[in-house]
Amino acid sequence: MFQRAIHIFILVLLFKKLSCTAQNNDTIPNYKFRKTFTSSSTIIAYTGSLFYLQQIWYKPYHTSNFHFFNDNNEWLLMDKCGHTFTAFYGTYYLNKLFHWSRYKYSDKLASAIAFTYLLNIEILDGFSSGWGFSWGDLTANTLGIALFYTHQQLQEKLFIPKFSFVQTPYPPLNPALLGNSLSEQILKDYNGQTYWISITPFYKWNEKLEWLCLSIGYSIDGVIGARSNSFYRNQIHYDYSNISRQTQWFLSIDLDFSKIKTKHKWINTFLHTINFIKIPAPALEWKGNNLYFRPLLFSN
Repeated sequence: MFQRAIHIFILVLLFKKLSCTAQNNDTIPNYKFRKTFTSSSTIIAYTGSLFYLQQIWYKPYHTSNFHFFNDNNEWLLMDKCGHTFTAFYGTYYLNKLFHWSRYKYSDKLASAIAFTYLLNIEILDGFSSGWGFSWGDLTANTLGIALFYTHQQLQEKLFIPKFSFVQTPYPPLNPALLGNSLSEQILKDYNGQTYWISITPFYKWNEKLEWLCLSIGYSIDGVIGARSNSFYRNQIHYDYSNISRQTQWFLSIDLDFSKIKTKHKWINTFLHTINFIKIPAPALEWKGNNLYFRPLLFSN
């Protein structure tokens, strides 16, 4: 699942790069060219990435009959948060491309393409002996697309999914699943990830505060294996059951960088680009049955 998630994440970054590049090169609008560019880029990315995943990640596993796999009790649902987050931003940047090209109903078109793409991924999983079709993953993907569509229908963008990460001491205990390098751990070590929803209620009292957000985050701690901290790998038993697996909830403040306007277009583009990152800020943390105050929190 992790290798597949990495490549889907790369596809999201591709759409992000395409959308930013496209919008920065529109001094002479040519809508016919834009539609050709967008449709061809989407088709190449869609079919090319599915073919690549089929050859690289699925082909080594023996093809089996279509089957289901219930992974809802893994990783305390942090992997599902990742699916939702990725689906939201994949659809978001695809929509930006379609909107730039002046496609009608660009949000509906982007949502439909994103859904069918992620459904195809689950179907490939279903025929792979290494995985299986996961209703939990499909539900999380659909939730991310639904959040995007809701976000687009609101006259005022009242919420933004966000992400933050810090390194934890857990990857050396299970590097195959939690990652060896920092680049792997950002995607694999769920203990270091926090997924946020930043909402913007403060402008109701003062329009000048439209950039200020209230942010709710979810994370986990002490999770070494997918289902438990006692597991076998390469016929060796690892037992870290003395480490408590816990969920964490956070309440913090954040910034909506898209609401911050400057006189420089490149700065505005940069602020939009990093708007999915939650800034370090004071936070309340609910962990177990205890409430803590964190003077400066970035992630777990």
